[in-house]
Amino acid sequence: MSKERIKLRVISIEVSEENQIVPIDFKLANDIDSCKGIFVTVKEYLDTPNIHIPQIGELSLMFNAKTKHPIHLTTEYSKNPFHKKEFLDLDCSIEPNANITGFYTDYGKTKNRENLFLPYTLVIYMACNLPTVI
Repeated sequence: MSKERIKLRVISIEVSEENQIVPIDFKLANDIDSCKGIFVTVKEYLDTPNIHIPQIGELSLMFNAKTKHPIHLTTEYSKNPFHKKEFLDLDCSIEPNANITGFYTDYGKTKNRENLFLPYTLVIYMACNLPTVI
């Protein structure tokens, strides 16, 4: 009999320039056999005049030597602590020794009152399945 455990894997993306395109190539552990969900957020508080920016960038992730492309979405930013964010469901099997590849493109919308770009860190939390034998 087996029981699965969910572990979070974290990918951090440093965005330092307006309209920057950041390539993603992240190695997963050998014991991961699937990804069950994904949560994307901005790590820092950004001093923007807007409380909510619905589209700050675009994220694209591919699995299993680019044979699966389950994630292609726009990312958002909110200063509102009650803004609802949750994991997006994903049921993607992962091959052993797999890399997650893709890109993140900044849309240049995280600007302060003087219209200067504010760098930020985008954090991707992946809920990964680690099977365990009981």
